[in-house]
Amino acid sequence: MKTSSIAQKPEPSRQQRQDAFHNVKSVKTVALIGCDGSGKTTIAKLLLETCPLPIKYVYMGTSVESSNFSLPTARLIHRWKVYRHKRALQKSGKTVPQKVTLHGVEHRVDRRGRVGAFVRLCNRVSEESFRQLVSWILQLRGYVVLYDRHFLFDACPTASKSSHLRLTDRIHIWFLRRMYPRPGLAILLDAPADVLYTRKQEVPLEYLESNRAELLAKSEFAKHFVRVDATQPLDDVLETVRGLISEYCVK
Repeated sequence: MKTSSIAQKPEPSRQQRQDAFHNVKSVKTVALIGCDGSGKTTIAKLLLETCPLPIKYVYMGTSVESSNFSLPTARLIHRWKVYRHKRALQKSGKTVPQKVTLHGVEHRVDRRGRVGAFVRLCNRVSEESFRQLVSWILQLRGYVVLYDRHFLFDACPTASKSSHLRLTDRIHIWFLRRMYPRPGLAILLDAPADVLYTRKQEVPLEYLESNRAELLAKSEFAKHFVRVDATQPLDDVLETVRGLISEYCVK
């Protein structure tokens, strides 16, 4: 398993975790969500360094490249995708970058056949279940788990869009909606699409606008849902998020 590269404060002792655990309410999972460029990973890094609660970071997005916990099978499938992407670049005569990333490639049209779609479904469900298992173990050890993204917000479309998807995708959505645990608190770092695009130009502006509207419509996917203005200075955003965690997580 790949370990997180995010710097963390000194590891609290078992007794310190137990003492802090007694002061934590039922909200023991916090998901930072938002479009690309909203500052999720930056805020998560700062929270790990400054939040008084014992916190562990778990990436809960669909990108295996960014994940700090992932199944070996997911890693192998990702390497196969990178290999195929390199071959496609070579065949088209394009320059192959030194580091090939699939960020943004997932927005292309899905041309998988039935077998490929079934394999993809199995890989998705097993990977999502594994990361949830990691979260449960960390919670049992006395940590508040901080999610960077969350599958329910990243991979589960609104009801109006799910009816037009293939069968395996609808099964996946049913699994997430009916069986996957919701985060106790979801904090949406929100900013206008044009602001997000100037910060991180990996996805089109139109996609950012659509993604932002979808995230705002998914408040039902968390027990508590709060929007934070991500156009504020970084210190103000951090202070707001830290205050929300204290409000919902600490007695």
